[in-house]
Amino acid sequence: MTAPTSPPPAPSHSLLRLMLMGLLSGIISAFVAASALVILADLRVFGTGNAGAAVKDFGNDMPTTLLAAFIWFLPVGIFIFPPAAKFLGAASSTGTLRLLKFVALAAILWCLLAEAIYLVLTPLAPAPPGAQSADLIRAALSGVFFAVVYDLLLRRRDYLLDRKPR
Repeated sequence: MTAPTSPPPAPSHSLLRLMLMGLLSGIISAFVAASALVILADLRVFGTGNAGAAVKDFGNDMPTTLLAAFIWFLPVGIFIFPPAAKFLGAASSTGTLRLLKFVALAAILWCLLAEAIYLVLTPLAPAPPGAQSADLIRAALSGVFFAVVYDLLLRRRDYLLDRKPR
């Protein structure tokens, strides 16, 4: 009889590689989020009468929205999320468990970022009632989106490394 084989060890990711994946994930997340925000903000996109005006507004609004999305996703996605994931061991597991760890971590980090922004800006300009809780939920969801993109990119990288001849 042969001895049972142990599962392959979890891939080891260096911090630099995780940060580069954070950069790529941040760029992808920013483009998708900015495009979705601009499209969903303009109700004329869904009508048939003013398609030309909707396209013009999209072109005018997209650069500002894209800049805001880059500011929202890139700093946390490059400098905070990868080191936190490595420190907490989320990057060392595989499969669904890694995805769940990434999702929880990203939701917490982006929610904390949004809360910090509210703490700084509330004395200057108070938000309307209910806006803060809605914004915190949106921040957590944007973190979840980033984490899913991040995990997909890591899975693709792991798949490509496993396929290379050694």
